[in-house]
Amino acid sequence: MSSLLDTPTKRPGDRPAPTLNPDLARRLTLVAFRPAVVALTAIAAIIIITLVAANSDLTGMAGAVAASWLGIHQVPQTIGSAAIGVLPLLPTVVLLWMVARSCAKVVDEKTTRRELAYVVGAAVGGPFLVTAVCLAVIKDASEVLVLAPPNTLAAFGWTIFVHLVGAAIGIATQLWRQIVLRADVPGWVLAGLIAGVQAGRRLLIAATTVTLLCLVASWPTVGALYENSDGFTGVLGLTALSLLYLPNVIVGTMAVLTGATAGIGEASISLFGVIGGPVPGLPVMAVVPTGQPHGWWLGLLAIPVYVGVRLGRDCAASGTDRWSAAKSAAAGAAAVGLVAGVVAATAGGTLGTFGHVGAVASMFGVLSFGWLALLGSTTALITGRPGVPRPDKADTTDDEPEEERVVAALPAVDAEIVDEPIALEAAGATVVPNEQLDAIDAEVVDLPESGQ
Repeated sequence: MSSLLDTPTKRPGDRPAPTLNPDLARRLTLVAFRPAVVALTAIAAIIIITLVAANSDLTGMAGAVAASWLGIHQVPQTIGSAAIGVLPLLPTVVLLWMVARSCAKVVDEKTTRRELAYVVGAAVGGPFLVTAVCLAVIKDASEVLVLAPPNTLAAFGWTIFVHLVGAAIGIATQLWRQIVLRADVPGWVLAGLIAGVQAGRRLLIAATTVTLLCLVASWPTVGALYENSDGFTGVLGLTALSLLYLPNVIVGTMAVLTGATAGIGEASISLFGVIGGPVPGLPVMAVVPTGQPHGWWLGLLAIPVYVGVRLGRDCAASGTDRWSAAKSAAAGAAAVGLVAGVVAATAGGTLGTFGHVGAVASMFGVLSFGWLALLGSTTALITGRPGVPRPDKADTTDDEPEEERVVAALPAVDAEIVDEPIALEAAGATVVPNEQLDAIDAEVVDLPESGQ
């Protein structure tokens, strides 16, 4: 009797709980370790090529690989006496893409909640173990290399954060419709998020274009920095570092375009003023202007204005009325401002004796939200649909008799009233006196076009 009471009841509509079968275990293993294996293999190959090109032995290679794994997770590190908190974004973006792609391959519309929990756990758990091993390796290598062990809590925290974001992106790309339905997200919020993604993409494209144009305009400075390098190995190293830090520079440019300030220690740059100071000797840093700002710089504010207006027009095109479109624009602006602040905080940090390098994250987030919310909502109110009022019972005229309303709703029937039965007899029809007619139930039907 007690065994029967302990047995869980199973309702007919319940789906069977997923079991960890060999196929599911294999897929979860790939989710957990494939991005890590690819990243560690690429890191090891680059380090070996660099050491061989510099005619150096492979001493301390394990420590360098472990430090690089933490570096692509934006974990601040200390080399010698220099603290390095601003780390390149490009490897982190590539790792996010790999994690998202791995998670997207193993989920579909039939995936249960428990299976999603398995996928997220694998996406985070595998890199968590790799980070634990890397911390142990760095601790042992610190006796040989001038490399201090990083903060353990920061290392695990950044690892969890990066892979959670990647897993969320991968799952959302496959199941966003189901997520929206289950969460009962209002339509105007969803429209605002979609328009916000497009607004962020436009800001990114504009910032990338401005950064590349500034590099081309500052090409003499780029050439001078390359001349100071040590032969082919130095040129290769400067080029690699410039490419790795290019996304960081683009984020700073994006912040400047919205009116925020980007700083490099004592130096700071904005559209309204420039304060000089020492700058790292990377060729990509040639985009940093020297001297006072020109008057045409203020014309770059047309970029956030354009992006805000386009956000409002996109929301107006997808909204049911102008007020819903305005709310959608505000929601999209809030999403862009939040992501902008987080990305700016991730792209910046401390860089040795230079101090803090990067955009002011809070200012960038607030200004991004302000531009897009103000211009987007205003544009949506102006160009949005006025809205169609729903019919109400009170709008029906009470004075109109019910019979007339019913008759008015019936389809028109072509008919002719014939008064004289003589004409009917002449036509060969049989005429029945009115007294012999009984009541006939009739129904008006729409005839087909063929008239049958």
